Amino acid sequence: MPRDLGGYLIHFDEPQRTEFLRDIRSLDEGFSDALSSADWAVRQWEVCGLMFESGRITHWALARRGKKVATGKVRVEFTEMTPAGLSFSAIEGRVGKRMRANVVRARSGVGGRVPPVTWRDMKLAVGEMDSNSLAALERLERLRDQSRELIVRPGSETVALERDAVGLALDAFDESGQLRRHTLRGWTAPEAGDLTSFLDGLGGVHTIEDQLVARDAAVFPDVAHVRHTVTGAVFSLGARKLEVFNVNRTAIETSLGVDLLYWNEAFNAWTLTQYKSMERGRSGKGEIAVYRPDAGFVDELARMQRFRLPYPDTSRTADGGAAYRLNGDGFFFKLCARVQLEVLSESLLPGMYLPREYVETLLVDSTTAGPRGGRSLTFENTQRHISNTLFAELVRDGWVGTRGESSSRIAEIVRASLKAGRAVVLARSRPSGAPANPDETLAAVDI
Repeated sequence: MPRDLGGYLIHFDEPQRTEFLRDIRSLDEGFSDALSSADWAVRQWEVCGLMFESGRITHWALARRGKKVATGKVRVEFTEMTPAGLSFSAIEGRVGKRMRANVVRARSGVGGRVPPVTWRDMKLAVGEMDSNSLAALERLERLRDQSRELIVRPGSETVALERDAVGLALDAFDESGQLRRHTLRGWTAPEAGDLTSFLDGLGGVHTIEDQLVARDAAVFPDVAHVRHTVTGAVFSLGARKLEVFNVNRTAIETSLGVDLLYWNEAFNAWTLTQYKSMERGRSGKGEIAVYRPDAGFVDELARMQRFRLPYPDTSRTADGGAAYRLNGDGFFFKLCARVQLEVLSESLLPGMYLPREYVETLLVDSTTAGPRGGRSLTFENTQRHISNTLFAELVRDGWVGTRGESSSRIAEIVRASLKAGRAVVLARSRPSGAPANPDETLAAVDI
């Protein structure tokens, strides 16, 4: 159950400002505004009821105070905006007049936190009036509660890596970054029990047992013969769609890692990214992030190499412009400098993307050799890497990824990853005009 912390009710009592916020800007995407701060200080995320109309709670939202912007004014960020449309007088009739004294006036700052007992009575009234509005309010309370601590449970590292893989897929699909920010911020962990997959924490996502919901046998041949759990979602931008699946053959807390396979259908380009967590190490300059390849890494690298032996990357000018690549190998590693699972964060994990062939070069380079014969990869000795932003751009525009016969044989990599005990995030970007997805079992998430 959410902690009993109370919340805020904020009345935007400046008509011109209210009209600007309601009519000029998209409230669904959240907003920030400079509000008077005489009697309240929201420094962590808090649940708020917003009143853009006198006498009505028009929205539920999360709010957090930022920096002072003028005398008596602070910047307040509002996110996770959810329409409410509740009569304040009807709630007050059930709760009593004590609510009115706590309503914060945006113009003056007068008012304060609604006490926990009054907030609880308000929720009972909201539940009687609109059960969907109460469910939205309680979801925001869970987000608030989870934002105040890191989530440390069995499987949390795997879910954190899946979260990053989904975020990267969204950025490769949507260059504005809005889809990724909206989606990652909206994730909540289950209140109790084991973590399953990242997509399970998103609203409107359906879980399907023991079948792969990637419908095209030509794309994923024979994969459906492997028993596993699949969670899938469809994201839409106009006529373009991004289908994302979490595929886990084993329990997530025993997963040996995460792979992201992204298919840019417009270029028939598959890009496979294998995630690795860096450790904290020491150097002459202080603490650093370091990755030390182990036996598991060696096996995974060899598996990629074995795939490439019968299917080397080749191209001809006659193949056309869509087949041109800066890197046609398709295999990358992401070394993550910090892996933690948190809510209300829109950021991808810090780290570096390295092409497989570049990693092979580094592993025989003297700069990565340790004093005892081992190898280590750091931001310093790799000398250069691909950032989150650049990698998403390269994937989006088809500059990297498989081509030709290797693209048609990519299901072998899916099978190999699942057999190795890794969680797989499959993403398919479908351009405008692509045939409609015949599988109606997936929930559409339209942003």
